[in-house]
Order: sequence, then structure tokens, then C-alpha cells
Amino acid sequence: MARIDDYKESFRLAALELKKSNLTDLAKASEVDIAASDNGVVGLKLSFLGTPIIVQVGESVDVVRDGQEGEVPLPEKILICHYLLHATGKPATGELITFRQIPDGHFYFDAFQRRARDPFLATFGKDADLFRTCAQRLGGFPVETGDVGMAFQVFPRIALQIVLWEGDEEFEPEASILFDSAIQNELAVEDIAVVSGMVVYRLMGIARGLQAAALFK
Repeated sequence: MARIDDYKESFRLAALELKKSNLTDLAKASEVDIAASDNGVVGLKLSFLGTPIIVQVGESVDVVRDGQEGEVPLPEKILICHYLLHATGKPATGELITFRQIPDGHFYFDAFQRRARDPFLATFGKDADLFRTCAQRLGGFPVETGDVGMAFQVFPRIALQIVLWEGDEEFEPEASILFDSAIQNELAVEDIAVVSGMVVYRLMGIARGLQAAALFK
């Protein structure tokens, strides 16, 4: 588990890199909007899991919600900056791969399973309808894979799929998280693991909200 000081240092380094970058080129490669304000701050506007975000680059760098209250969590700020910094502008390949197939993914695979797949299965493995409902509330859309497959647009150029196979009397439920193979050129393997966990935990949060609401009906 990363310490808060590690997060702060990671964001500081990403902010420094953003300030040195050609922001117009970054905006084009990452498919985000760019606008300069009167005070010299440049805003990079994008959607992160359906939430409108502005990355403000000036004397300092910050990541804020566009038109919404609430602080963006530091791990999300780091991930958003990394997306901007590493975007290649190249199109998706259409080839789906698992986390293990990403270069160096096998080194992090057990941690990835604990961070993303295992919590997903614990919540949705025996309730495909709940998964479908929560996914739709997160902006997911169905794909024809598994018993229930849902795709999520994380960034303008990055999506992932979560596929659930329902269990039966003979087999336990199973799940897989899939990525376009181009993601390995857009994000570091650690960031791919982080974003997968973020999607899963958002789904779990929606599920808890629905289940709590049902108790008070």
C-alpha cells in the first residue's frame, strides 16, 4: 500500500513534467480540450469515468472537477496526469488482452487479482443483475462477451471491459478484465492496475448504495 508521501511525490513529479510539456501536443494526443485563461493558467478538459475534469497548469498544477464540488483524490490526480503525459495519439488496435499479457503484467498479476478481480467477484460473482445495474449507473455499456460483459470508457482514449461468467452447481463464478492492446503504450502497468481497481471499487460503492437503499424501503 502506497503511503501518502509516495502519492505526493508522484504527483509532484507528474506536475513538473506537465509544466515542461507542450500542452497543445498533449491535448491532441490524449483527445482532450485545451483552453487558456486570462491569468495564464492552461486548462485541459477531459472526462474520467464520466466525471468532467480540468487539469489546471500554471505556476502550479491541480486537478479539479469541472463544475462539481469535492476534492479529486490524489491517486486519481496522478492517474489523470499520467494519462495526459503518456498518450500516444495512436488508434486502438481492436485486440483485447488480459492484464497478464501486458509487458511486466505477470510480475503484478497476483496483486492485480487481489486489487480488482477478487473484490469484483466477491460482490457480483453471484449476482449478474446487480453487476449490470451498477455498470449502467457508472456509464458502462454491454458487450457480447461472457454471461454479462460491460465496457467502461475510462479516459477519452482508454476503455476496459469486465466480463462475468456466472457460476453453477459445478463451477464457481469467474471474471476477467480486458483491455485493448494499445493500452500498454498509453499507461504504465502499475497505472493499469490502479485504474482497474478504481472501476471495480466504484461499482462496489454503487452496489452498497443500492443495497442500503433497499433495506429502507
